[in-house]
Amino acid sequence: MQRVSATDFGPACIALSDTKGIDPAEIIKAVQNEVFPLDINYFRTHSALSASLKRLDALWENVGRATALNEDHSLKLRQAQAMLATARFMYRAALSRTETRGMHRREDYPTQNPAQHHRLILSGLDHIAVRHEAVDPGVYKQAAE
Repeated sequence: MQRVSATDFGPACIALSDTKGIDPAEIIKAVQNEVFPLDINYFRTHSALSASLKRLDALWENVGRATALNEDHSLKLRQAQAMLATARFMYRAALSRTETRGMHRREDYPTQNPAQHHRLILSGLDHIAVRHEAVDPGVYKQAAE
């Protein structure tokens, strides 16, 4: 397995000459390096989210289609790939919601935007698409009562 220094591309990047040789623990650590820091995931800004998502997308290009060395390795690799996919969904959605709402906080958009009273529906793996789905205003009122 060939690696590139984290300073070349950021903490989430692992360059591989043979994706079958990837250690799932390396993928998990790289994902954690992007989602654990509070300055990325809690104090969210467009620049921090975009930079992190770029690193996660680069990692996905390397390991998204990797296959396991053997059956014992298979479950751990799929779990690591699922963690990576989830992190990419999370940050793609966070970039699409340019407001603060509920548990989602944006330092660069500190207030709610009534025009964004909708769900974000994400799909895809290699290319993540985001679409909006209308929400019945009464649903939230009923849930809060």
